[in-house]
Amino acid sequence: MVEKILNDAGIRNKPTRFLKPPKGTYAVWFDRYTKSGADMRKTIYNHSCSIELYSYEVDDVAENLIEIELDKRALEYTKQERVWLQSEQLWEVIYTFDYKAKEAIT
Repeated sequence: MVEKILNDAGIRNKPTRFLKPPKGTYAVWFDRYTKSGADMRKTIYNHSCSIELYSYEVDDVAENLIEIELDKRALEYTKQERVWLQSEQLWEVIYTFDYKAKEAIT
């Protein structure tokens, strides 16, 4: 789901990292999950996700587009304060959210 959110927002993205970061605004994302369920079937995924948005200049448009996509999916999320990464010469904003998904039983 995280990749779809970022693709729908029109933001270049990859899971975990870019080997060579692109020019302009981009995001890396993480999707950790646990599985649970009942009756010997582990079909419920509890996802804990984060999106790290990086930009060379403050990019309010990209931030807004991510928030629109999260809101469309009715996801509760936390947006951390924008910080300047001196060593990377980039701005960073981190979004975190959780959601549950159920695997179809065949």
